[in-house]
Amino acid sequence: MEKKKTKIIIDRNCDIVYSSFYVLGLNELFGNRNVSFGELDNLPRHDGLCFLVKMGTKCVKYYIHLADSYKINEAIYDWCDVYGSVNANFTKTPEKFHDKLVPLCPSFGIRLWNFPQTVYHALRNVSVSDPLKRKFFGKYKWQFYRTTYEDYLSPCRIAKNDEYVFFLSTLWYSDEWNRNDEGVNARRAIFIRACKEIGNVRFEGGLVSQGKDRSSEELFVDCICCRMPLEEWMEKTKRSILVFNTPAFWDCHGWKLGEYLAMGKCIVSTRLSNDLPVPLEQGKSIHFVENDKEAIKEAVQYIVSHPNYREKLEQGARAYWEQYGSPVASLRLLGVEK
Repeated sequence: MEKKKTKIIIDRNCDIVYSSFYVLGLNELFGNRNVSFGELDNLPRHDGLCFLVKMGTKCVKYYIHLADSYKINEAIYDWCDVYGSVNANFTKTPEKFHDKLVPLCPSFGIRLWNFPQTVYHALRNVSVSDPLKRKFFGKYKWQFYRTTYEDYLSPCRIAKNDEYVFFLSTLWYSDEWNRNDEGVNARRAIFIRACKEIGNVRFEGGLVSQGKDRSSEELFVDCICCRMPLEEWMEKTKRSILVFNTPAFWDCHGWKLGEYLAMGKCIVSTRLSNDLPVPLEQGKSIHFVENDKEAIKEAVQYIVSHPNYREKLEQGARAYWEQYGSPVASLRLLGVEK
C-alpha cells in the first residue's frame, strides 16, 4: 500500500516577516513540494501563523502566536489543536488555556527566497479584496531584505585578546501603557553606560532613536547611535566578545534572544519575563545579572578575563538553540513530525 504523503497548508494572509522562520522549518521537514499557501476556512483574526498538517483524512490545526504579548487569543485557541507561543507565560495565563499551550523560543525574520521567487509568492498569496495590498507587499519586501538563516549559523572567530563589545538596539517610544523609558530603554542604557566605563573594554553601539517625536532622546543623549545595515550589525555582533539581552517591548522575549542563541553568543541578560521550552541555565547557556550598572560591569569584566567561561556559554547557547530553538526544533516541540 502506498504511504500517504503529508501536505502542509499555510495561511496565505500570514505576516511573512514573522512567519518566515517557521515556513523554513516546514520546508525542511516536509520538502517544498509538500508545503503550500492557501485560504484557511473559518479562521478568526489573529497576530500569528496558522497552518494545517494534512495526511489522508487526518488534519491537525496549528497556531503560533508571534506577538509581543503573552495573552491568549481565545477565538484562535478554540480553532486550533495546538497553540504555540514565543511569549508564553503560564503564571499569568488562566489554567483553562494551558492544555494546548506550548512555549517556544523567540524566533526572528529571515529571507526565504530570491527576488523572483519573492515576487511570485507575494503575487500568488495577496488577496484581491485586501484593501491593504501595499502593506502586504511591503512585508514581502522586508522579508527579502532580511538575511538567511544560514548566515546566523556561520561562525565568526573572536580574537582572544580583543576586548570588543558591540550592542545596538532600538530606543522604543514610551507612553503611559508600556513605560519603556523605565523598562527596556533604561535597562539597555544601563548596559551601554556600564560598558563605556570599563577601561579595558572597547565598546561600540548604542540606542537607535525612532525620532524626537517618538523617542525620549533627552533621557538617553549619551547612548544615541546611528542605524546600520543588518549585515553590518550581524558581523559586529558576531565579533563582540559578549552580547546583552533584556525583555523588550511589553517585556516580551524579542528577536535578539533568538538571534543570539542561534549565533552561539555569550549572553549577558537580565531576568526573563516569559517562559521558554526549557529554562536557560545560569553559567551554562546564559549569564544572568541584576539590572544594576555595577553588577553588569562586574559580569562583563569577569567574562573578558575568563575566555574559557565565555566559550562554555557560547557552546551552551548554540546547543540549547539546536535542541529547542531552530525552525525544525520549534516545530517538533509543537508535535509536528515528518
